[in-house]
Amino acid sequence: MVRCENCGAEAETTEELDHEDVEQIEIDEGGDGPPRVRYGANIRDLWLCKQCGKVLGVS
Repeated sequence: MVRCENCGAEAETTEELDHEDVEQIEIDEGGDGPPRVRYGANIRDLWLCKQCGKVLGVS
C-alpha cells in the first residue's frame, strides 16, 4: 500500500493514483564542449496522489 506523506491518502493499486507520461531529461557530457541536456530521450511514468497531487514515484 502506498501512503502519501503530504495528505495521508492511501492507495492499494495504481488505479487509485493519478498517472502522467513525462519525457526523461538526460545530461550528455560527451564531446569537447560543455555538457548538453537531452530532453525526451525516453518516456517515464509519473505517479501522483489523487488527493493533493504530490509526486509519489517515477518509474
